[in-house]
Amino acid sequence: MKRWIDGPGFPFVAPFVLFMGLLVLRQKFEAQGWWLYGVCSLLVLGLLLWLRPRYRTIDPAPPRVLHSILLGLGAIVLWIALDPWMPRSGERNNAFPFTTAFELGLFPGALTIAFRIFGAVLIVPIVEELFWRGFLMRTIIKPEFEEVPLGTFQPLSFYMTTLVFAAVHVEWGSALLFGLIAGAWFCHTRSIRAVIFLHAAANLGLAVYVLLTRSWFFW
Repeated sequence: MKRWIDGPGFPFVAPFVLFMGLLVLRQKFEAQGWWLYGVCSLLVLGLLLWLRPRYRTIDPAPPRVLHSILLGLGAIVLWIALDPWMPRSGERNNAFPFTTAFELGLFPGALTIAFRIFGAVLIVPIVEELFWRGFLMRTIIKPEFEEVPLGTFQPLSFYMTTLVFAAVHVEWGSALLFGLIAGAWFCHTRSIRAVIFLHAAANLGLAVYVLLTRSWFFW
C-alpha cells in the first residue's frame, strides 16, 4: 500500500477515484444526498491538500489564467447553445434537485446549493484534469507517464482520452467538443493548471446559467 501511495500515479488518480467512489456511495442514500455531496467534496479537498506538496513541482509552465478563464467561459457558452442539437446517452430530469434540503429550511437549502457550486468549481476541475489530462493522456503514450512532459500531443492518446472523457457524460456530444477544446489548450499551454482554470470557469459559468434559468437537467 505504501509503495502505491508513494508512486507517481497516486496524486493524479487517487482524488478522482475517491470522488467518484463517494458519489456512487451517495446514490445509495438518496434521502441524505442533499448533504452527502458536500461531505464528498470536503473529503476530496482534504486529500488534495494532503497531496499538495507533491503537486508543486509537476507543472512549471505558466497557467495563463485570464486566457484559460475566457476560453472556459467560451466553451460552456458553446455547450449550452448547442445543447438542443447535441447527442446524449439518455433522458434528463429537470426536477429541482434540492427539494429535500429546502423542506428542512432555507439555510440547509442554500448550503446545499453552495456545496454543489463548491464541488463543481473547485473540486471537479482539479480531480478530473489531474486524471484525464495529467494521468490518462500521458499513460496512453507511455506507462511510465511521469516521463512524458505535460501537454505532449500524440494523436492516439489525445483522441482516446477525449472519447473516454465524453463517454462518462450524459451530454456526450457536448462533452466531446469540450474535451477537444480542453485537450487542445492543455497541449498548447503544457500546463495542467491552465486546463484546470478553463474547466473551473466553464463549471462556474454553467452553475450561474443553471441558477438563473432553472435548467436543473445540466446538474
